[in-house]
Amino acid sequence: MPRSPAADLAPLIKLLQAGVPPTRAANELARVLAIWTAELKDDAEQLQDRLSGLAEQLTTGIEEMHEGIAEASDKGKPTLRRILATHEAVLDGVRKALEGG
Repeated sequence: MPRSPAADLAPLIKLLQAGVPPTRAANELARVLAIWTAELKDDAEQLQDRLSGLAEQLTTGIEEMHEGIAEASDKGKPTLRRILATHEAVLDGVRKALEGG
């Protein structure tokens, strides 16, 4: 029985929320992409739909973080910027996957 996309993404979401280094989150994204690619090897359209949905969610989150950084105190900005950098790195990986490479 296939896993749900939400279950596949849960570890990645936790890493994004924790603001881990971008490479660590990118490695987790690679794991998710490998699962999805294997699971949907005969359904490229559904794979593209999942990736597009993930890209949309990340883009929305990034936009909200930019607003949060603008409103944050100087003390909170470094943490928010680190989390933002991680989100941007993962979004870049999703976009590359959408482009096929």
